[in-house]
Amino acid sequence: MSWIQQPPGADAVAAQKAALREAFGGWSIIHTTDTCRWWAIRTGQRARLDGRLLGARVCTELDADTADELHVKLREVVQAEAGAR
Repeated sequence: MSWIQQPPGADAVAAQKAALREAFGGWSIIHTTDTCRWWAIRTGQRARLDGRLLGARVCTELDADTADELHVKLREVVQAEAGAR
């Protein structure tokens, strides 16, 4: 087969992933089709500000039931890290 049929809503998921990636560039955004869960992951190396580690409490993985919920969690982490500078 030369093409792969996408499940219903695949375009919406792709658009939501792209929006999250644009808003939170240091994070990898994943949507699992088997559980329909959302994930944001980054390495410890990416979890740095100005070349310094943020401290012992560095968030490197988040999960959520929806893209909107993941966006809220990512925004909270970004705001907390900005206060740690």
